[in-house]
Amino acid sequence: MNPMTRRILFLLSWGLGLWPAFSFAAADFDFSTLQALPIQSGGRVKPLDTFARESARLVTGHETFQNFSPIGLLLDWIAKPDDWGHQDFILVENLELKKMLGLPPAQNRVSPEFLLKANGFLDFVKLVYQKQQDKVVLNPGEKEALTLFRRLQRFEDIESGDALAFIPVPESDQWISMGELRRAFDKAPKKMPPVAQALLFHFAEVLKAYAENNTGDFTAQSLQLEAVLKPVQDNPQVKASRLSLEVFYNHLKPFRWAWILHLAAAILISLSILLKVSKLFPAGMVFFVSGVAVSLFGFTARCLIAGRPPVSNMYESLIWVTFGMTVFALIFEGIFKNRFFALAGSILAVAGFILADNVPSVLDPSIQPLEPVLRSNFWLTIHVLTITLSYAAFLLSLGIGHVGLWSLWRYSNDQERIKTQVQLLYRVVQVGVVLLAAGTILGGVWASYSWGRFWGWDPKETWALIALLGYVAILHGRLSGWLKEKGFIIGVVCAFLGVLMAWYGVNFVLGVGLHSYGFSKGGLPYVISFVVLELALVTTVGLKSPSKAVAA
Repeated sequence: MNPMTRRILFLLSWGLGLWPAFSFAAADFDFSTLQALPIQSGGRVKPLDTFARESARLVTGHETFQNFSPIGLLLDWIAKPDDWGHQDFILVENLELKKMLGLPPAQNRVSPEFLLKANGFLDFVKLVYQKQQDKVVLNPGEKEALTLFRRLQRFEDIESGDALAFIPVPESDQWISMGELRRAFDKAPKKMPPVAQALLFHFAEVLKAYAENNTGDFTAQSLQLEAVLKPVQDNPQVKASRLSLEVFYNHLKPFRWAWILHLAAAILISLSILLKVSKLFPAGMVFFVSGVAVSLFGFTARCLIAGRPPVSNMYESLIWVTFGMTVFALIFEGIFKNRFFALAGSILAVAGFILADNVPSVLDPSIQPLEPVLRSNFWLTIHVLTITLSYAAFLLSLGIGHVGLWSLWRYSNDQERIKTQVQLLYRVVQVGVVLLAAGTILGGVWASYSWGRFWGWDPKETWALIALLGYVAILHGRLSGWLKEKGFIIGVVCAFLGVLMAWYGVNFVLGVGLHSYGFSKGGLPYVISFVVLELALVTTVGLKSPSKAVAA
């Protein structure tokens, strides 16, 4: 069989999905070559490793599925589309949508075949899409229907090769996908340039080696594919050092290491306080500082990869606020040296980074291009970072406030202890108020620059002002003597709910206004549960008989 005939057979078998069904579990494939290949997706050039992770998270809800690595899952979808066509792996979460599809509440995944044949699903998606185009506010079930269709579409685009845009068009921002190349070859193979034929051939060879569980050929063909792509991808959009950094960032998972280190810090610092073993505290602080350093690296790497500050969506906002809170905790601990800041900071860091690391279907960690209104790096940096740093200070005040609630409950007669904690809490709230006031004013300047008006009572603007006035009222209440120790502690804890509404509620609950861009969806049950628990906690502490010194 001559090489050209062999190439055509490989291409046709790839296009028709006729690879043999082998088990891949035992193979130890080397994906290091493929994972660094540049691909255009989501409005930017990224390594294939990132695209595979994003696709796996979008479609299945996790980066790994059924023991497949992200790139392994990607290749398996392409190599065995028929096997995956009737397998339940596409995530579906909304109960209302499940009911419409006739699914039991406990079933969280469906197959592509099921969705394509589901009575009325595609028609419903078309109707919802039209509502979205007409600027009609969608309910959660309708939003989930669009997301579910996106998951189905991503799988089909990967399986067909249409999502695999490896070839940049000269003097253009567009890239050509392997699917487009394959269809052009099928239509007019003699007109296909030799380099394009080589790309199709080596890509098909990679799939063949993968399908046959041949790790040696897989590595060799991956290197051949990289060699063919290298001169083709000689493009200003492709920055090899940035791609390598992104692959390293993906594998390191710095924010996962951050919560692990902060967990160790929280345990050691807690033990040093509870057991009164002072030698444990320095060890805890070593872990605390290490956690701050790792998260600092994560932010630096993310900024270099994205070319902007990491504050454009809820995931980036959460990890930035959590990181800022740990920095504030470290600074205040260095000033006051009382261990409460380190304790509160480490516990909150664990909670914040774990949330970011474990709910990818709600907090999408993908690096996306900025919305057009955000494409002023100066204003994005000044306004958004100032506002979110105020959230970081208020988050730390929430932690210190909970330490104060514990003291009110457990040590209600220890006046000195409670007064000390109130004084510490007062200082943190002052920092947060200054930052939030500055950020709100700067937001008005940015609004004037972007939208032609300083203030428009947009929901985000309104709730930022409400949160600011809430904390200002509490500070004035304390300064004037209207709020004693207990009232001040409870007030600070409750005031954070205003920050939560400004930070989360406007984008996730209201979903309207000029500031509703760039944020993920979902998570409302978790937030409602948190609010209910907080209100129950402060009510329980507030109803306890106070001592005279801490009466509200």
